[in-house]
Amino acid sequence: MGAGDHVWIGNAVTGESWQSRHEPSERLIIKSRGRVIVVLVDEIDWVEASANYVRLHLSGKEAHLFRQPISKLVEQLDSARFVRIHRSYIVNVSRIRELQPCNSGEFIVLLRSGKELPCSRSYRHVLRALCNPMIGKR
Repeated sequence: MGAGDHVWIGNAVTGESWQSRHEPSERLIIKSRGRVIVVLVDEIDWVEASANYVRLHLSGKEAHLFRQPISKLVEQLDSARFVRIHRSYIVNVSRIRELQPCNSGEFIVLLRSGKELPCSRSYRHVLRALCNPMIGKR
């Protein structure tokens, strides 16, 4: 397999060679509605799961649905830039504007676009880890 080859994973392609699959890719090549679409990872605002499908919500209000479990997609994304906040949601950390505490230790994650996403208790440790460096700077 050559350096420019793509590795298909289900209906998604990482855009990287077989040898570098362990490193996060800067792009995803997905099959959605019969088309092959190149998505720059930086354009992803958030990801929503629906059974064995995920919907990528991109900057500019565009969204693409493709067949892949959210658990597989989160493995392909850079964990420093994307965090899973709920069994059904992954968010681009740079798009988070505010965290609003609510019932029973859960949070509402408010994005810069105005979109609100739930953060469940089982994933709140991820948000706390994000906040700790910021709190320590004050």
